[in-house]
Amino acid sequence: MVSRSICQPTRFGVDEVVAQLRERRESALRARQNGNGRPPLLPSRPVLAEVVNGLAAALFPHRLGRPDLCSENIDHYVGYTLDLALSALHQQVRRELLFRAGGETLSPQDDERAMDVVRHFSQALPRVRELIDSDVTAAFQGDPAASSKDEVLICYPGIWAMLHHRLAHLLYQEGITLTARVMAELAHSSTGIDIHPGAQIGDHFFIDHGTGVVIGETAVIGRHVRLYQAVTLGAKRFTQSEDGS
Repeated sequence: MVSRSICQPTRFGVDEVVAQLRERRESALRARQNGNGRPPLLPSRPVLAEVVNGLAAALFPHRLGRPDLCSENIDHYVGYTLDLALSALHQQVRRELLFRAGGETLSPQDDERAMDVVRHFSQALPRVRELIDSDVTAAFQGDPAASSKDEVLICYPGIWAMLHHRLAHLLYQEGITLTARVMAELAHSSTGIDIHPGAQIGDHFFIDHGTGVVIGETAVIGRHVRLYQAVTLGAKRFTQSEDGS
């Protein structure tokens, strides 16, 4: 973070650069279809990263949450952490709906929809915990190098990618596709595992190592499946001829 005031002059003579960047921003805004001349309020990658971290901590408080938890305060911690994460997620869903509408304020219908989406999302979290538990079990049973399920949960990139995917898939099913895509790309950036949030993946799914794995939007993966690194499940985009073939 830059600590100095943004009004202070810099040492590098960037005034002309700032002016040119402003010109580019204004040109891009003029070219936008909505034509309101304002930058879009898109879902935020940093905020969604915090949302996923908060949800992970609520789902697995002893292992992915605070290190000082005890049985007396764990429910309070889970509730508090969930409330923070879901409140932040609600704002990101509202941003996506506002971006789609192209207006300056959210309609009452979209405002209600955003709340419904997050409610449905929160009600599905116990099932997400169940699915991730099954993925951890599959990895532990399938990898002789795994010494414990705890090690699998906190160390294996495939589990971290699947945690992101199972959360993002919930949003995708609700039609919140941009926020879901950002959430999926957070895992892709940190693990090298690229899973489209539209992919349907059953329980007990184990990605061994995972580097270079790509799972496309239309992929349907059943139960008890193991996938190795450098595997693509999906199709390349082929050029169509004039007759559509």
